[in-house]
Amino acid sequence: MSILCNLQNINLAFGEKVIFKDAKLTISNGDKIGLIGLNGQGKSTLLNILSERLIPDKSVPPFIFDKNNDSFVLFYIPQELTIEGFEDLSISDFYLSFYPELLNFFRQLQTVEKKLIEDYTDEKLLNKQQQLLDQFQELGGWDIQNRYLNYLKTFEFHTLNADIKNLSGGELKKIALSIGLSSTANLVLWDEPTNHLDIDTIEKLEDEFLTTNKTFILISHDRYLLNNVTTRIIQIDQGKINSFTGNYYQYLEFLEEKQKELEKNLDKLKNKERRELAWLRQGVKARGTRSKKRVEGYHDLKSQIQGLKDLSKKSVDLSLAHSGRKSKLLISIEDGFFSYKDKPIFENLNLNISFNDKIALIGPNGVGKSTLIKIFAKQLSLTEGRMNQVDGLKLVIFDQKRESLIDEMSILEFIGEGVDFVHLPDGTKKHIASYLESFLFKGQQIYSPISTLSGGEKNRLQLAKFMAQSADLWIFDEPTNDLDLETLEILERELKSYKAPLIIIGHDRAFLDNTCNKTWLIHEKMIEEFIGGYSSALPYLDALNLEKELKLKEKNTIVKAQENTESKAKGNKYTIEKLEADIESIELKISKLEKKLESLDYNLNEKEFLDLTQQIDQHKDQLNTYYKNWEDINS
Repeated sequence: MSILCNLQNINLAFGEKVIFKDAKLTISNGDKIGLIGLNGQGKSTLLNILSERLIPDKSVPPFIFDKNNDSFVLFYIPQELTIEGFEDLSISDFYLSFYPELLNFFRQLQTVEKKLIEDYTDEKLLNKQQQLLDQFQELGGWDIQNRYLNYLKTFEFHTLNADIKNLSGGELKKIALSIGLSSTANLVLWDEPTNHLDIDTIEKLEDEFLTTNKTFILISHDRYLLNNVTTRIIQIDQGKINSFTGNYYQYLEFLEEKQKELEKNLDKLKNKERRELAWLRQGVKARGTRSKKRVEGYHDLKSQIQGLKDLSKKSVDLSLAHSGRKSKLLISIEDGFFSYKDKPIFENLNLNISFNDKIALIGPNGVGKSTLIKIFAKQLSLTEGRMNQVDGLKLVIFDQKRESLIDEMSILEFIGEGVDFVHLPDGTKKHIASYLESFLFKGQQIYSPISTLSGGEKNRLQLAKFMAQSADLWIFDEPTNDLDLETLEILERELKSYKAPLIIIGHDRAFLDNTCNKTWLIHEKMIEEFIGGYSSALPYLDALNLEKELKLKEKNTIVKAQENTESKAKGNKYTIEKLEADIESIELKISKLEKKLESLDYNLNEKEFLDLTQQIDQHKDQLNTYYKNWEDINS
């Protein structure tokens, strides 16, 4: 694959916090990159450097950013859309906020058209209007808009007349996806594109990533997405950019092997350290003249061991605690009905929450997940039916809005509230510095103002505050938003081992699979219950999707469908037979290549691994074309 861009000698620090130290990165055409690393380590910063919103520090040798001028065109989709300054744009035109030159022509057109309303015969204005329309067309404005609107339809966005300031987080994210996917750039940077999205939309986005020929870099906490769509993983760690060829799960396997090797090396060094320490402790008489070189070697060993320890995977100590209540049934709803402004939200609710339940609450945005939580919390009351709770039930919600943070306050002040120890719900107490270290806030950082933290670090700080509580029922509303993968995996592990009941609203499929033993799907104003995590509901979700597709097809009359099928089948019999043979042939080729790929050690045969991956991708692209042709003939 040809090189798209090359960055060398990346150095960047904010005060004493070093983000990059002599880092480098090469991106090739066709790379599908997952960008991972602890929050605050530089993921979003790297995207800002690539998009030239941020220039690295001056260094010797100097920072180099070489671009392939024939193919390097970059497009950046941030975590949140910027609304300020673009309030005058309708949803249909909001893509223009990413194209300053097009936006300039568009606003000039608006001005001209307003004047033409007053005098539509003004030749000068008419000529100006035509000139602006031609310039807009030459820059591809209408083509971009058509693609953008088509993607909005793909994501089932139906509120084009709404005020953009009043849209939900999920609706704004669909607009951002449509803008990014409609871009003609061949390098697209995606910063957490799945936040606020329902699973159905995430799967549609996944399909787009799988079929695109564009190069992209993706920051995401959705491990299913990272594993399914990436062919390369880049990790930022301690100022360096480490690259790995393969998907996310292959990267985890590589890390596991690397950790085993690290532990072997650590054991060897420890054994050597013990021998050298025994030598140092011998008396002068037994040892003879002390060997300066050997003493220095001993201290070098200690440094090596400490370095290996630092390389070991960091962990966050998340200690959820509960009040110790032993009641088996905490909440029950019988024949529940709830409506809002005469619009039914829930019908025929019959639910129980028991002591050992860990419930994944799923469903598209807007179906009532947050409403159900408010009913449990008694912030809303059932319109009909009955809800029973054990006396004195303490319910704690970790929601999407999170606790407000005061930028001027230090991390230490926010957690400590003027005292030196955090009193944990299990009766123990922990020094604030030690408690914060368990959430990866170390050293002098704890005295820093909250304003210096990244979005992900702020999320981790709120998590630290939240965990110093006790509850009978914990409810997590989108807990994985903005969490880095390391923190996410440890939160996942803690929730898995936690004994008290949980309800998790989320769209991270791996997280729900690994933490929950029951799934509630909100569908058609009722709740379908499944035993197990998200995957237990998959067959049902697949059936719903098929049902949805069938309903769409039923809009055409049966007679017309039969006529089209018979006509096309007669006229294209040979074409269909050949296509089916081609499909079978290429599927066989893909199967053989994938088996060969599985047998490879991708660390020892990186070039062959890349070649095979490229061949498989090319065959799959061809297969998709064959499938589309087959569907066109048979539709």
